[in-house]
Amino acid sequence: MSKKIIFLRGGGLGDFVLTLPLLQLAKSRYEEVVLYTRAQYAGLLNDEWAWLEVKNLDELSGRPPPMVGDSTVVSFWMEQGWHGEMIRAGASSVFAIPPRPAEGGHFVTQALGVLGWEASKDLLFQQIIGNAWKDRQCTLWIHPGSGAVGKNLPMEYFIDRAHQWIASKREGKVIFSLGEADEQARDLLKQYVLCQHPQVSLIEPATVQELKNQLSLHADQFLGNDSGPGHLAAGLGLPVEIWYVQTASTVWHPVGPRVKTYDWLSDSSRIL
Repeated sequence: MSKKIIFLRGGGLGDFVLTLPLLQLAKSRYEEVVLYTRAQYAGLLNDEWAWLEVKNLDELSGRPPPMVGDSTVVSFWMEQGWHGEMIRAGASSVFAIPPRPAEGGHFVTQALGVLGWEASKDLLFQQIIGNAWKDRQCTLWIHPGSGAVGKNLPMEYFIDRAHQWIASKREGKVIFSLGEADEQARDLLKQYVLCQHPQVSLIEPATVQELKNQLSLHADQFLGNDSGPGHLAAGLGLPVEIWYVQTASTVWHPVGPRVKTYDWLSDSSRIL
């Protein structure tokens, strides 16, 4: 078996977070683990990940990574010809993991099947990024957007939950967060009088590192759609409640110890 494994991981924040359990398992199987990903995600990893060599995926410009010789290569796209290109570059073995399965087991479990690896049952319940859990119930963090409008719950649901939180807690606070892809959610949210409430804040973190820092400092509970911030919050050990509209919760639920998921169109969700 080769001593080095190289992961090529594009995609969004949620894709990055869901790759971390695979990297942890690779550590126990290989002497050297290399990850090519979006440069902004490297800062999310603390010193416990110092063993991982992180490189900028964009610098490859579609070419095979240098120093591929005798390495295992794992990609998350199914482009024809990629397997042969990696072999010609010297890779000892190449695995292509389907990036967007619509059904079946959890994404991480399906990836393990492709790689032929086994893992313990607690793999999907780790605080994979850190521990920001404070064991308190003061601030509800709501992220009402996602990478696609069709994945979002009606804004009225989040507004109602914010009202309930403030009404039930004397010093309760609500933080609404919005990302660069949440223009429609931003416009809808700002139409509500609730946004002027002194216990409600709207923030737009400029970077994923800032998002992580703000979640770690302020969030006691997270509520949102299937989105990157939800995966990040779960990876920080926060209690998260994630709702699914288009995507399958069985495939895409976050990795974390305090995760609850609901399907918006299911019979059970209608009574919540």
